[in-house]
Amino acid sequence: MNLKSNSTDLINVYKQTKVDEGNFIDTQSIFWDKRFKENNKFYNPDNLINFRKNQVLSEGLDDAPNLKNKFNLLQALDNFETDFLRKNLPEKNIGNCHHSVNFLGYWFDYGIIHHLKWYEKIQEYIKDDFFVLEIGGGFGSLSRIILKNKNVKYFMIDLPEANLITNYYLQSNFPEKKIFNYSNYKKSKLEESIKDFDIFILPPRILDKKDIKYDFIINTSSFMEMNKKIIQEYFDLIHNKIKKNGYFLNINRYMKSKVNEDIKFDEYPYDNLWNVEISEKSYLQNHVHFLLTKRQSDKGNIANELLVLKNSNYKWKSPLLEKLKNIYSYTRKGVWLIIKSILTLLFSKKKLKKLSSIIYNISEVD
Repeated sequence: MNLKSNSTDLINVYKQTKVDEGNFIDTQSIFWDKRFKENNKFYNPDNLINFRKNQVLSEGLDDAPNLKNKFNLLQALDNFETDFLRKNLPEKNIGNCHHSVNFLGYWFDYGIIHHLKWYEKIQEYIKDDFFVLEIGGGFGSLSRIILKNKNVKYFMIDLPEANLITNYYLQSNFPEKKIFNYSNYKKSKLEESIKDFDIFILPPRILDKKDIKYDFIINTSSFMEMNKKIIQEYFDLIHNKIKKNGYFLNINRYMKSKVNEDIKFDEYPYDNLWNVEISEKSYLQNHVHFLLTKRQSDKGNIANELLVLKNSNYKWKSPLLEKLKNIYSYTRKGVWLIIKSILTLLFSKKKLKKLSSIIYNISEVD
């Protein structure tokens, strides 16, 4: 694949989407208004090829920088089966993330550790013939894992900037798969093209009036960055497009205040036709909840679960307390990283030997 030529083609798709963004620009919250304010950088092919390097394009969509200590990452791999890691860790550093760690031929970072654990929990619920819809999928890290394991039709809704890097990331990982993007949408009817494509990457509101139903719908870490009006719009879409006995995975913060209003997990506008399959704190993220629900034909137990969350101590009680929590967390992390750096200098050889033995089998061939 010619990276330069490919990135230029995808930037042309991005330009075409931006021309029509008046149809959906109001879905972009002030959180993303700030992130995408300087969008000229998205027109540079070199930036697209290196979209994760210093987060030149992936800022706000990429959790890799949240844990920079390599030993913490290596230790986290001990929480997975070796065969699972060998199958699901990427062998290429697409986007050239400078926070990713290469070990025994595989690349991983703090963000993908979460995505691996999320997939580990939902893999039994996703079948090969499913239609999957992901709303706000970042640059495509979780979708890469699902597509690597399941033969599904994968639909993605996001803003043009996110769709640009998702297009590049998934095309680079799956050159054999056919991706239907906004350029295809302008030339062809979506419903008639489903049989000929594997992945569908489109801006908001296109799927609302399409006669397509989904077996599994996903939102991770993006509802919390939308205002309540747009969240309601997406929940209407989910309620209208989910199949009977379909699943909805919602992974978001208990509370976040970045859009001039408090967005609380327990206030998401679920209707009462959902039954809880999994409800727990997200892996390594005490401020984030993992909720998997199944669509019912009659009343489910979702209201009770949301009430439990409302009365729990999981969420921050106010924006001020959330800020104080963040200050405390960053201060503690800074002190700990200093201590770990000192320990690393003193015990690096011994530690590397131990960690190598933990994940040595990742590189073995069956």
